[in-house]
Formats: sequence, structure tokens, C-alpha cells
Amino acid sequence: MEVFAIYFPSYHPNPHYSSWYGFNFTEWELVKTTQPIYPGHRQPKVPSWGYFDESDPKWAAKEIDLAADYGITGFLFDWYWYSGVRIMEEALEKGFLQAPNRHRLKFAIMWANHNWGTWPAITGKPGMGAVVGSDEGQPIWLYIRHCPEDLDRVIDYCCEHYFFQPNYGRINDKPNFVIYDIAKFIEELGSIEDAKRSLERMDKRAQKNGLAGIYFTANIGCCDDNIYCCGWDRVPVAKQVGFQSVFAYNIVRTKNYPELTNEFPVVQYDDVIESHRYCWQQIERGGLVHHPVVTMGCDVSPRWHRVVKFPMDFRKLNYEPIVEGNSPEKFGELCRLALQQAKSNGSNPQVIFLNAWNEWTEGMYLLPEKQYGTRYLEELKKAIQLEG
Repeated sequence: MEVFAIYFPSYHPNPHYSSWYGFNFTEWELVKTTQPIYPGHRQPKVPSWGYFDESDPKWAAKEIDLAADYGITGFLFDWYWYSGVRIMEEALEKGFLQAPNRHRLKFAIMWANHNWGTWPAITGKPGMGAVVGSDEGQPIWLYIRHCPEDLDRVIDYCCEHYFFQPNYGRINDKPNFVIYDIAKFIEELGSIEDAKRSLERMDKRAQKNGLAGIYFTANIGCCDDNIYCCGWDRVPVAKQVGFQSVFAYNIVRTKNYPELTNEFPVVQYDDVIESHRYCWQQIERGGLVHHPVVTMGCDVSPRWHRVVKFPMDFRKLNYEPIVEGNSPEKFGELCRLALQQAKSNGSNPQVIFLNAWNEWTEGMYLLPEKQYGTRYLEELKKAIQLEG
């Protein structure tokens, strides 16, 4: 059983952040400055390790030991490439890959092929509210563009820097390459057939670089197709394009999403657990290998406009509801269910994804925090010992 935790590398200084937000900015600044917006809202989160630089190999080594000690077998790094412009790769290339104990974990990359804009919490105008991922109220600083020639460059770069690393995650002797937004991938390339030819081109390019090929995994999670935000209807499309496996990056909405009010858009983790179970079943009807995801929680208020309070039109703002009740014990229960699902669905290999290792500003983290310390990791380890 492989247990990969998604790693969001936004907690180290980098030239892009310094240019956009100010010298040495990291998302730690959002974590520090978040305030509660309703009674009982547990913000700000306080990392037990402080606000460290994840691109420092000494800190990366600490993270690796912690993850491995509690049963995680690898990190899935969010990876950003905009026609050769890279952002935030330092956490992987300067931190993780330079850590003396890197052999304790595998790693893989997920190409986060979406437009990059600033956060509403930083740039939004009072009383307005920006729509995340659009031009309305926030600038887009890096647009994603796909073309066959650029895909060649992606594979060449990954072969040179990642795919031949001894601890890169492989499936069927091929490096596992995850694409975050298959809808954008298809749209930019023109059609499903064009996208299929592009995957075949990438596979052949990898073979020219000395690999057996590439194992392609698609994230089919989305927030525009169904209330559950997991996009199971994209599985047949992913199969047509040529992906070998799928997972839903995030499952945070519940069946009562349409009834949520602007006065209190908050959901309970018990309902989120049920959403996972329902979505997993729907996904597995699509005919591709499915890797269940475990969503630790959701609270994106660190990225919200600081002027926004309840009530608010959270749908218009494209804000997700806050999840409450995601205790370590409840998280452990969902981990056990995901492990059982991976064993029962006949997939080979058996893989689950954890969302996330360090997505602090979206309320998804397994690194130690002031209230619970390592208890989420302890519950994960118990689940692996029982079901893994």
C-alpha cells in the first residue's frame, strides 16, 4: 500500500513571491494574520514547528523523518510550469532532493496546470471580493498555455531533474506523472483527440530519454460540474485521453451544499466522510484505476478578503464552506475507509492520497499544529497498521 501526501510548496521565499507580494513573502504571512470570523472559528492555526523555510534541506529532512515515521510512503509535490517559467520548485529541488535522508520517502509531481493569480486576501478591494481563478477582481500573473512543443520541454526537464531519481514514484516501472486539470489540458490542446495525441507524444519523448514510458494519472476533482466537487463524470474522458488512473484531489462539499446559507456556510466532517464514500463509488464506475483521496478538512479563510464576514455570498465569491469537526479520530476513520477502498477495488498498485501535508491556508495539513500536535499522524499510523 502506497500512501502519498500532497505537498504544496508555498512556504519558502522565492523570486516570484518577492516580486508580487514583497521581499521574502511566503504564505506563512497569511497563516499568521488570519482571524476568526464567527464564534468558535479556530483561527489562526499555529504550526508547532514555527514558520520554517521548507527549501532548507535541514527542515526537509525533518519533514521526511516525520512523514516516514508515521507511515507515509511519499510526497506528491504540486509542480508549476508556465511555458518554461517555474515557480516554487525550490522546496523540491533545494529542500527535499538535497535532504540527507531523502531515501526514506518516494516523491512524484503533479503538474498544477492552472492559471496563477494573487489571493483575494492580499489584493481584493473592500466590499468587492474576487473570484479565484478569474480576471474579476484579481490579476492573473501566470497563464497556463499548452502546446505539443512545450510538452516536449516538460518531459525533457522532468527526465533531467526528477524521473531518473532513485526514489521517484513509479507504477509498472514507469514514473507516475499527475496532471491536475485535465479540462484545461484538453481545452488548450484543442480536443480530446489532440490531448490523447499529446499524451502519446509525451510518452514517446520519455522513451527517447531512456525511460520505459510514463504512467499518467489524472485529477478529476472539480467544483463546476457537480455539488460534490469530485467530477466522476470526467473519468470516461480521462480514459479516452489515455490516462491510466484517476483520483479526486479534494472532496469537501456535502449533499446539503445547495441548501447552505450565506449566513453560515459551514459543514460537518461526518458529512464530508459520507461524501467521500459516495464519490469513491461513483468514480469507480468509470472504468479506470482509482486512488481514493482523504481530505483532512477545509478552511480557506486565510486566503479570503480580510473584510469578508458572515453573511457573505460564498458561491459568488467561489469560496468553499468551512469544515468543522475534523478531529484526529474522524480523520483516522476516513483513512481506514480509504485504505479499505483501495484494497477492495482491485487496483494495482494500491495507492491512497492524503490532502494534504502542508496546505495550511486551505485548512488541510498533517504537520504538527498547536492544538493537536501529531495526533492526526498518529491516527493515520493506526489506520495503516489496521488496514494497510
